[in-house]
Amino acid sequence: MKHLIAAALVSLLAACSLPLSAPQADLTHTLALPAQASVPLAIPVGRTIQVATPTAAPGYDTAAMAYRPSAHELRYFARQRWIDRPARLLGQALMDGFSAGGARVLAPGSGVRADYRLLSELLQLEQDFTRQPSRILLSVRLQLVDVGNRRVLGSRTLRLEQAAASDDPAGGVAAANALVERAVVESAGFCRELLGN
Repeated sequence: MKHLIAAALVSLLAACSLPLSAPQADLTHTLALPAQASVPLAIPVGRTIQVATPTAAPGYDTAAMAYRPSAHELRYFARQRWIDRPARLLGQALMDGFSAGGARVLAPGSGVRADYRLLSELLQLEQDFTRQPSRILLSVRLQLVDVGNRRVLGSRTLRLEQAAASDDPAGGVAAANALVERAVVESAGFCRELLGN
């Protein structure tokens, strides 16, 4: 009997010492312009533009990935996040794209006065599950300013959407990255139209 009790105690202690399964880590996703993106020249040669850090509408100023399960409800995936706030990632994509297109781009806070300033606000970035297949909706409000003359040259709101390849966060991430590329190209086109180059 003593041997049985001892064996049971050894088994119990061994079970207590088993490692617990590690908690699942959050998945972090990038939102950026692909290296091979083709972006047209946004401003006349020899001029400079500053891309101000975009602001974000309420509900979207967070690195959490938003989705819409119904018309008036916005939720966030529990373990899916952007690597930074989407508005900041959009600003970086705009600077990268405009530079790749040949424009002279000044970073915010550079201390040098640019000829033009592009202001933007992220109005919406979410995976919409109210339709099947789900779709990524991206809306950005743009405003181009002539800095020297302190004049607003024009405004436009981009409303872009693309079906997700799958009804899950992975499908949404791929579609969101494709839309960011479209947003950068259309932003460059918006500037070109206003400046006539």
